[in-house]
Amino acid sequence: MPLALALAALALLGWLVYLPGLHGGFVFDDFSNIVDQPALDPRALNGHFWQAVWAGRAGPFSRALSMLSFAWQVRVWGMQPLPMKVFNVLLHLLNAGLIAWLSLRVLQWLDAREREQLGPGAPGWVLSPRALAMLVAGAWLLAPIQLTAVLYVVQREESLAACFVLLGLLGYWHGRMLLRDAVQAGAAQRRAWSWIWGSLLGCTVLAALAKETGVMLPAYAAVLEWAVLRGDCGGAPASREQRDARCSLLGVYALLLVLPGLLGLAWLLPGALSGAAYAQRDFTLGQRLLTEGRVLVDYLHWILLPNPGTLSLYHDDLRVSTSWLHPWTTAPSWLLLAALLGAALWLRRRRPVVSLGILWFFAGHCLVSTFVPLDLVYEHRNYLPCWGVFLAAFGWLGSWRPREARSWPFVAGVACTGLLALYAGFTAIRAQVWGNPLRLAYFEATAHPRSPRAVYDLGRVLYLIAPSVDSPQFRQARRTMVQASEIAGADLQPMQALVFMQAKQGLPVPRAWWEQLRRRVSQQRLGVENVGALYSLVQCAADKVCRYVPEDLRQLGDLLDAGVRAHPRDAQMITLRANFEANVSHRFPQAYADMLRAVALDPGSFDYWKNLVQLQIAGRQLSQASVGLERLRELDPFGLHRAQRLALRRQWLAARGDEASGQPAQSGEAR
Repeated sequence: MPLALALAALALLGWLVYLPGLHGGFVFDDFSNIVDQPALDPRALNGHFWQAVWAGRAGPFSRALSMLSFAWQVRVWGMQPLPMKVFNVLLHLLNAGLIAWLSLRVLQWLDAREREQLGPGAPGWVLSPRALAMLVAGAWLLAPIQLTAVLYVVQREESLAACFVLLGLLGYWHGRMLLRDAVQAGAAQRRAWSWIWGSLLGCTVLAALAKETGVMLPAYAAVLEWAVLRGDCGGAPASREQRDARCSLLGVYALLLVLPGLLGLAWLLPGALSGAAYAQRDFTLGQRLLTEGRVLVDYLHWILLPNPGTLSLYHDDLRVSTSWLHPWTTAPSWLLLAALLGAALWLRRRRPVVSLGILWFFAGHCLVSTFVPLDLVYEHRNYLPCWGVFLAAFGWLGSWRPREARSWPFVAGVACTGLLALYAGFTAIRAQVWGNPLRLAYFEATAHPRSPRAVYDLGRVLYLIAPSVDSPQFRQARRTMVQASEIAGADLQPMQALVFMQAKQGLPVPRAWWEQLRRRVSQQRLGVENVGALYSLVQCAADKVCRYVPEDLRQLGDLLDAGVRAHPRDAQMITLRANFEANVSHRFPQAYADMLRAVALDPGSFDYWKNLVQLQIAGRQLSQASVGLERLRELDPFGLHRAQRLALRRQWLAARGDEASGQPAQSGEAR
């Protein structure tokens, strides 16, 4: 079958497999990063489109290219999940084509080199490189573990970064072939080096602007070079041109991999070692490293032999490893990983395709599954690393020649295509589940009944579809939220949701719920979810969505006071109380004192200074506000917040005019 036709058939199969999931809704982090993202509000996009792109997400690179794609779609189609999911599926199909192309280049190279080593007339692989490349690409496209990187809208960041990584690797491979074919130094070599440098440097920048994991492009290229190309620059062995080219390759990796890697370690490692980076986590650095051994083994299982019941959006019910034998699978998992790494090194010359696949998988996880204080498990982290697993497994099946086994080509072909059929079926089942928000929520809560996030999400969906407070859905939503709050490790979200549900309907909020919230905010770390839960309670009161009675407002104030006492150096917590004091209790002196304290704790935060200036303008402290406006200008060197600064300056000028005419002060906001 022609390659183009095979790719078209594979793309059609992939589209059909994912089609049932296109009509699903937003889930989990989609809300905080897209739906509730102020920068993606249609009014913000119409007025300040590029500010939304460059300042929409936190992080060193703002994930600007991903935000650009979201902003463009919101501007054209509104905040609708269907167009975004269609975009994600099409991007996944494009990436599958790039995977097929890269697989073909690598496998053809390895097959040709093996033939050269074995001599004329040597038998080739039992499956042709073209057939193997299509099987690997098909497995990568249809693997059930890939679904969250496709139908989970915000994970476009992962697949878009992967697209640029793959383009960079293909450009690097092209440059290496040009370098190998160049007979001597000259225009041909300059063209080759342009491809090498341009692909690695340019595509790394583009990939990192989609998601920070894009910085791993040089690491992937280094694995490809070490396991497959091995510094082969053509020409006669040990020729001066070849030696010079190899030295130049070392320079490429020194500048694009070693130096950035050392700078990254210098930036991230001190915080991880001191524990400061883990202040918002329920595990330590040592516990994370121990646990990730088990997680990587789980990933390998889910990639090669998946079980639809174990694959999930939520894995927060994973037990953290506290020692090598607690749980007992910790030490065996690390022994297995060590054995795989040793096998990869030993097989570099005997089975380079297996060596490449194993090392590729480890390279893909050396950032997200090591010391960086991220959540422990997410399936989408395997979006690119799983190519190595399929390459190793299918490459071994297709290149192995067992003695006196003439039927092996048939067995290998049937095994590979059977796995593809299994993957397609499992992914279609998952897509069907993801195509309905209620079905997905029920599945996740049933498959992971000890997951606070999964059970909470089921309660949230039931509440959203409840027609009235007297409906069975509302009562079930309340029972589900209570169940979620009782699970070990649950954060503030389930209790916050219960308070919200009651107060929005004008129902009394039991005092026990407030007491439970106070206990938890005093005992738990203030992660993103807990801060968001407290913000929702405050904002619900400020917007008068929740019909709090005076006793509820007193309880909410006590809750925030308890949070500040438990976390006295957390600027977010202090800002939350300032928001409450300014916009709910209308106690300006306390709000102002809190914002001064928050700015002192985090003087580099634009948002905290903005809140402080708003309070100063509202309180007619105009000279201090003038200083704050100047500080905001210093914190915005690229003008990304220029519209906000101009709006504040107009308020300041209006306040000066009102002061001159004797007008009273207005209430301020701190958000």
